[in-house]
Amino acid sequence: MAKRTYNSPTRARSARETHEAVLQAARELFAEQGYARTTIAAVAARAGVAVNTVYTSVGGKAALIEELTRSSTSDDLIESAVAGMLAMTDGRAILDRLAETTGTTMQRHEQLIRVLLDNAASDPAVAGAAELSVQRYRQRLGLIAAHLVELGAVRESSARTAEILWFFFGTSAWTVLTECGWSRANAADWLATQAAGALLS
Repeated sequence: MAKRTYNSPTRARSARETHEAVLQAARELFAEQGYARTTIAAVAARAGVAVNTVYTSVGGKAALIEELTRSSTSDDLIESAVAGMLAMTDGRAILDRLAETTGTTMQRHEQLIRVLLDNAASDPAVAGAAELSVQRYRQRLGLIAAHLVELGAVRESSARTAEILWFFFGTSAWTVLTECGWSRANAADWLATQAAGALLS
């Protein structure tokens, strides 16, 4: 007789909650203590679980930083915003929405972005997570660039448009303006205006 499997909704919900608690603990500790100094034991203590539970729920530190990156780059805000921009037909409105969305996203995931920027050069796992983040970001910018070209809204090719969008809306631009003390609204308005001047027909 085949062995019956039992899937308890309560058990599944508990596993998801544990998974999220572990990720939140890792996110906070990586930001507070730095990636290198954070231990799995500290993550377990912050999450209120056993050390072995961290490993079975997510994995070691490399798995934690990768999962945090995958989660942040799959943010529902990003997905809905990209879908919205791909339905728009005005080039400047698209750039305004892109500036607003990237600014909000940077703020929402500021802790993780800082961890990636500060540790990518010294740890291969963080470097891999940072590369994944950039890859996903640029893929979405590529979709928007192709849409702008299809609309006839820009002077450049799709590839060049994507590169210019990355220049104005990538992590570096937002980091510099934030460090200069610019508000998110002022930075978004300025970046959208500069990108419009560089791209729009």
